[in-house]
Amino acid sequence: MKIYSLFLIISLIIIGIVFNLYMVNYIYRNAVYRNKEFENGLKKINETEKMFSNGDYKTLIIYSSKEATLIKLIFDNVVEGIKIQEE
Repeated sequence: MKIYSLFLIISLIIIGIVFNLYMVNYIYRNAVYRNKEFENGLKKINETEKMFSNGDYKTLIIYSSKEATLIKLIFDNVVEGIKIQEE
């Protein structure tokens, strides 16, 4: 009976260690992936802001009325936006 309980304790310790190593690896990979996605998003935002300030975009009028005009902005990096121009 003592052999079975000793075997059970040892196997639970081994399973716990393997599970913890797996979870640490999983958390590390997700943290690195999220950080890279965040950096790529910031680069795209900065690039779009520079294009906007330089005027490097195409425009398309979506809606026009007496009070305002909705203009769709299409950038070269496949980002789209809307500009509201009040008249």
